[in-house]
Amino acid sequence: MNHNAVTHGNAPGAPVGAAWVSAAGLAWVNGLLPMDLDNPSKALAESVEEQSRQIMRNLDQLLKAQGLDRQQVLAVTVHLRQMNRFGARFEKVYAGFFEGSHIPTRSLVGVSELPREALVAMDFVVHAG
Repeated sequence: MNHNAVTHGNAPGAPVGAAWVSAAGLAWVNGLLPMDLDNPSKALAESVEEQSRQIMRNLDQLLKAQGLDRQQVLAVTVHLRQMNRFGARFEKVYAGFFEGSHIPTRSLVGVSELPREALVAMDFVVHAG
């Protein structure tokens, strides 16, 4: 099995070393945080909505670099702090991330902490082959 790991530009070293790992026609994008990948020292947005949108912009950059788009996303795992406080607000903005009949499977997991005190982080499984 071939294994390929790709880091993205200025993405900081998160607990997982690579932003993109692919094997056997699938790719895993793990630990995407709501930071501006071109300016990672910039403060995170304060709202869960804008943090979620930033993660999707980051995903779009990673997908585009591989010649892919959101239509290839198969599964999403969302790590959300303070689920009781932010869950409904997250759900509202998440509903606009995928269009038409393409809706990947999704898990929503409540967590107590995330790097950089982010409110949300996401993992993705992508059909890359």
